[in-house]
Amino acid sequence: MTSLTWTTVLALAVACLTAGATAVRSASRIWLRHWAERRLAGAEDGMALVVERPKRLLMAAGTGIAALVFALGAMLGMREQQGAMVSHLAWGALTLLVVGQLVPRAAARRWAPQLLPVFLPILNVLEVVCRPVFAIAGAVAGRVAEPVGSESEEAREHLDELLREGEMEGVGEASESAIITGVVAFGLLKARDVMTPRSEIVAVDRALPAEGVIRLMAQSKYSRVPVYVGDLDHCVGLVHSFDVLAHPDTPLDAPRRLSQWSADTPAQEILRRMLRERVHLAIIQDATGATVGLVTLEDLVEELVGDISDEHDEPQGPLS
Repeated sequence: MTSLTWTTVLALAVACLTAGATAVRSASRIWLRHWAERRLAGAEDGMALVVERPKRLLMAAGTGIAALVFALGAMLGMREQQGAMVSHLAWGALTLLVVGQLVPRAAARRWAPQLLPVFLPILNVLEVVCRPVFAIAGAVAGRVAEPVGSESEEAREHLDELLREGEMEGVGEASESAIITGVVAFGLLKARDVMTPRSEIVAVDRALPAEGVIRLMAQSKYSRVPVYVGDLDHCVGLVHSFDVLAHPDTPLDAPRRLSQWSADTPAQEILRRMLRERVHLAIIQDATGATVGLVTLEDLVEELVGDISDEHDEPQGPLS
């Protein structure tokens, strides 16, 4: 066989593995489970591996592709003279890129459900062949030789996939999916991610007369503002507009309670405690105790469900 023939054969072999691996990544887990349950094309054993341990198939495909590329380079190096080898290696690299990678990846992404049954038997056989390699690698590394990933990231990706499938099958609406996605994203946020920065905080000195507090609230359109003594690093509570309107002659000596949290505190923990303690405003502090921001109950809820309109917001359209 000529070098061109060997290059073509190996490129096609790489294309098969690339298409199979891309189909494994692209195929919906829900569709895979349906397929496994129906036992189409003898898929019971193979599909169980795709559903439960897809990374092992991907590792096997990657190992096979690496071996084929190495074989192509070694074959060209042994068969060709120095001058011809360079040109053949360049041609081989281009062939592998186009025929072995770009085309099969594009096709497998577009027709993953149709192509996966074709290439799955090849991946299953290759996975069995590679098991000794995986076992040795696992023994050396002291763990199962699989790519290390974040369980939370994998869970989030799986949830996103479920939501997309639900929308496609008419199970859930886009608005419902957005709320669920927001809940998942909210679990990853810290206080520093949702707070109003210190430079934008509207607060009042405890020594300020009630008339000044009312004027400030009217200008800022905030019904609750923190109360401090001296500066924002010494917040002692919050005042509600009802307090100063109902008792305009009473000084701010006994403001309402607010909570204080570290900037690294998970946002979901702050929300849970604020709901439990019925607190509407929290001061966010850094490691030295200095105030770096402010979080309101409305801010946290909006991170979950989106913007909440109030009496100060412009109407978005006619009422129905």
